[in-house]
Amino acid sequence: MPYQTKRLVDVARGLRISRELTERERWPRERLERYQQERLDRLVRYAREHSPFYRERLADLPETGSVGLRALPTLDKQTMMERFDDLVTDRRLRRDALLEHLDGLEHDALYLGDHRAMATSGSSATKGLFVYDRRGWAELLAQLLRFNEMAGVRPRLPRLRVAAIGGGASTHMTRRAAATVAVGIHRVLSLSVTMPLERLVEELNAFQPGYLNAYPSIALLLAEEQQAGRLRIAPEVVSTSSELRTPAATDRIAAAFGVQPFDLYGTTEGLWGSSCESHAGMHLYEDMCIVENVDDDGRPVPAGERGARLLVTNLFNLVQPLIRFELPDVMTLDPEPCPCGRTLRRTVAIDGRADDVLHLPGTEASVEIHPLQFSVVTADRDVREFQVVQRGERLLLRVVLRHGAVAEEAAQRLRGRLTDRLAALGVLNPAVDVETRAQLERPPGGKLQIVVADRSPRAGAAAY
Repeated sequence: MPYQTKRLVDVARGLRISRELTERERWPRERLERYQQERLDRLVRYAREHSPFYRERLADLPETGSVGLRALPTLDKQTMMERFDDLVTDRRLRRDALLEHLDGLEHDALYLGDHRAMATSGSSATKGLFVYDRRGWAELLAQLLRFNEMAGVRPRLPRLRVAAIGGGASTHMTRRAAATVAVGIHRVLSLSVTMPLERLVEELNAFQPGYLNAYPSIALLLAEEQQAGRLRIAPEVVSTSSELRTPAATDRIAAAFGVQPFDLYGTTEGLWGSSCESHAGMHLYEDMCIVENVDDDGRPVPAGERGARLLVTNLFNLVQPLIRFELPDVMTLDPEPCPCGRTLRRTVAIDGRADDVLHLPGTEASVEIHPLQFSVVTADRDVREFQVVQRGERLLLRVVLRHGAVAEEAAQRLRGRLTDRLAALGVLNPAVDVETRAQLERPPGGKLQIVVADRSPRAGAAAY
């Protein structure tokens, strides 16, 4: 089957599956949990039958009966990568060959005619490799289409103009998904976050999107351009994804474009979630992945309390089974139902990744500083972008200021605000330095890493 035909088939499958997802959003919790259990039983037994890794790991599992999720071992990224060739259920797949396939990938190419692979690095040094067959990819696309339905992005005539500003690397999930769905349902303009801002503005002015999706850090830059009159667009829908979005950022984006932005949470591992029309937290797509919010010791965290990481079980990827896979996302789940009527659980907050949490000395013990605490920086009108670097007990705030801002005044103001916030959190003698820059470096994937812990030998030095 030619590639273009396969792509059309995959999108058609995704559209059909997305309609099923929409129906499941309002199931009673008891029905949803029965459905999760059925898919978990299928996943675990399929994995044990077809994966040497899981055949060994789940050898003591009973042949019949329901699987007890919490009795299953967890899986970290390092183990997944070390045992990748034994973990996958398609015995033709090999880690090194897939990584070579991804090297220089420039379009939505299929591996062995049937698989899409993606590589991630996140904030750790361990690369992650994830692969989906076409059935699994259609289910992943269905989650994107589900989000579009929640946001009111539907097929229409004349076709909706969609501008998607995604990862710079062609192996990033945002680029791969955008390439797959560009089959003519909407008019799609796919742009890279690594493009110069002036070029992004020029392209968007010419295209005039009805729907705009971007990383929050890019959306903030575009919001400033819109308010300055250089960007002149009137999107009906705006959404952000892939980075942490603070309440202050939400307000600035809404003020610039005149619409409340939606937020999309999507992982290459398969867990997705999004805000709905109520804009009160994000619904986790639990019918596709089971989510366990746990503390540092792996114990379940009650709703309303912040966890330390997630354990995610992907219920739809049978090629690369991820069972209780560790994600370092710091999340708080909402114990209350959503006004929209959907029964999928919501987040109260996503505070970033555990790797992004800084630790500074306090009056009695170490104080955890989550990325959202830097909202005092986001809220400053002179700040376009920022990054916080920890070196020992000192923080370096790197900022890109808006045109016309007085650097010395902004630096002094930001130093004071951030010092006050740290002191209020219990940090002992907070030390903050501010450095203004023309721009901040982005990795190939395009995400701006807000928090960086410098663990080099000179990290404890007092001077910068």
